Amino acid sequence: MAAKEKYAEPSFLECGFGELEHKVITPEICCKCGTCEALCPRIEHKENRPTLIEYDPLCGLCFAYCPRTFLNMADMESKVFGRSRSSGEKLGVYRKAVSVQSNLGKGKIQDGGAVTALMVHALEKGIIDCGIVTDRDDMWRPVSRVATIAQDVISAAGTKYTISNSIIAIKEAIEKGCNKIGFVGTPCQIQAMRKVQLLDEPYEFGQERITLLIGLFCMENFDYDALMGGLVKETFGLIPKEIERFEIKRGMFRVIDNKGLAHEVRLDETDKFAFKGCGPCFDFSSELADISVGSVGSPDGWSTVLIRTEAGEKLYNSALTTGAVIEKAVSEKGLALTQKLADNKVARFERCAEKLADSGVKLDLKK
Repeated sequence: MAAKEKYAEPSFLECGFGELEHKVITPEICCKCGTCEALCPRIEHKENRPTLIEYDPLCGLCFAYCPRTFLNMADMESKVFGRSRSSGEKLGVYRKAVSVQSNLGKGKIQDGGAVTALMVHALEKGIIDCGIVTDRDDMWRPVSRVATIAQDVISAAGTKYTISNSIIAIKEAIEKGCNKIGFVGTPCQIQAMRKVQLLDEPYEFGQERITLLIGLFCMENFDYDALMGGLVKETFGLIPKEIERFEIKRGMFRVIDNKGLAHEVRLDETDKFAFKGCGPCFDFSSELADISVGSVGSPDGWSTVLIRTEAGEKLYNSALTTGAVIEKAVSEKGLALTQKLADNKVARFERCAEKLADSGVKLDLKK
């Protein structure tokens, strides 16, 4: 058998970093997920963006796996779930929707603590041998971590609300020899991870070790400098070190300081701090994840959980059976609200796509 037949050529050979920069980075539709930085040794994160630091071999790897170069949700759904969604499945394909609460106790855990509880359980039961989580430094800058024990996960609990290239820690996990990697991320990051798992490309870098994807509900994320300089400092008169946590509740964006005082503005007043690369995204509920989690749709202190795949179902059932989490039915009203937000995000994506098209930028992202 000829080498060309045995080892297929990359689909995007000669689409190098220059093409990625032209199509994604320069038009500011890059979501800064960290995929290209994690997979290519010639790309690093410099000056708050992916940057080529060596010669470009035009191998096509960075272009292929970027979630913004091209995305066909129906095709990926068929590979992940065995079918694509129906028109009425506004939150994507899932097997079960419930409200969930962790039994880990409060501490740093946010809302129902479902993500933390599921990741801790997955580690303790050997379902994964590490988990990629997003922690923060004392200035609330997001920092991706490779968690190998329960305390690593618990220490990173809580929502950060600023853009993080968390996928970059996949490289560290693979280099450490981890064989069952769990990942927690936003919808765009989950899309990238599924492309890494599912695309029929010849690149081999350990992608088969990525075994669990837990996705977060996300309407949009925020630029760190804009949020901290504009909202936190100018509006609330705080510095990052004085912040205990961020939260979004009942249409309000809230900052709780370390004295327990709440500072809040209407959520629509935070649009000017939003990260521009979030505009070209139609996915609210991390529709390609094994399990998706968010606060919308459940009472205070509970998380809304969508179990999507067999792997997700096995993890969730194990956590429920052992008492790591408790569940109750999600209300029809709560589910309807979640679906409404998903619709709103699709509508925003369509407006963004139209605006970009008017400026000569065509999106190859298919819902």
